[in-house]
Amino acid sequence: MQTQCVVIGIGNPYLQDDRAGVVVVERLEQEGIPCRTEVVFTVGFEVMDKIRGCDQAIIVDACMLGNEPGSILEVGVDDIFTTHALVNSHAVTLGTTLKTGYVCFPEEMPADIRILLIEVKEIKEFTQQMSSEVEAAVDVVVERIKGMVAAREAGPPSRTSGATAWEQ
Repeated sequence: MQTQCVVIGIGNPYLQDDRAGVVVVERLEQEGIPCRTEVVFTVGFEVMDKIRGCDQAIIVDACMLGNEPGSILEVGVDDIFTTHALVNSHAVTLGTTLKTGYVCFPEEMPADIRILLIEVKEIKEFTQQMSSEVEAAVDVVVERIKGMVAAREAGPPSRTSGATAWEQ
């Protein structure tokens, strides 16, 4: 029986705002979050391998969807295929990866996958310093994930859909 939770941060740890997902995971690890954490550098099949066998997966990635820098969007797997703006982002590769997992390993994929996207300001500089907008969004996402993991204890997971934007 699947009982594990995993938080996956996606990004390049050396590329300005693209490192947001990696930093979220690092901060959660420092705070001792009671679930497994993983960092991956691409949205390929490695993501699918990291979430198989879990009942809840939370995936954090940077995005460029044309929103205000530091905007946070929470989407479900289905939203990646039905929201026009997400189809044009690199998140479509993540969606394809997850959909492939559900087709190939339906019994091993999480019932609850949350995808948190942080709108970047700058991703061209090789630096470990994020923009202030993205830094603030990372703080919000860390707190949100801590709440998601705590809520996991309160009831059974369910697959979610419907994009949600947050105000900081």
